[in-house]
Amino acid sequence: AYKSVLQLTECVDQLTTENIKAIHSQLMRSSKIQIVDNGGCTCAVHYINAGLTRLATKKSAVVRSHQYNLAYCPVELVDQQLDYICKMGRQYIARWRNPLATAAWIHVTFTRCHPFDAGNGRMARLLSSIPLIRHGFPPMCVSPLWRGVYYESMVTAWEGDYQPLINCIVQSVQASLTDVERIMA
Repeated sequence: AYKSVLQLTECVDQLTTENIKAIHSQLMRSSKIQIVDNGGCTCAVHYINAGLTRLATKKSAVVRSHQYNLAYCPVELVDQQLDYICKMGRQYIARWRNPLATAAWIHVTFTRCHPFDAGNGRMARLLSSIPLIRHGFPPMCVSPLWRGVYYESMVTAWEGDYQPLINCIVQSVQASLTDVERIMA
């Protein structure tokens, strides 16, 4: 999946709904089932349709054990929303001078669309990496140490304030570069 994203950094015109679906299929190749806790002693196993957009609208998500009611894109509009994300993403990646703001926009917009049954966060981070890589930054990687900050910044971005998410992306880039420097020393 990462190799496909690297190709998109070279040719942003290839950022299309079909290519996003193909990347999702590659990403989820080893994650074909999802175990879902039904809130108690029972769990359900769901097959993940890798590369296919979701078939049922998700109405809520659990983030750090807090329940948030999130308004995901209605299922019948998912492909249309993906087309919009690709169209605007291509424009923003090509024209915006701030790759961090572009990455934040892609991340939040993709997450809000929530096009797949599973893997949406991973896909959002992969796609958000495109403008970063194009500008010489490492891909977006959220360390477990930054997970709480990341989730909180996503909630804030959902409410319209992208700055905490941009700051989180900066922190993740800095942490990645520090790790590389430490390894190379």
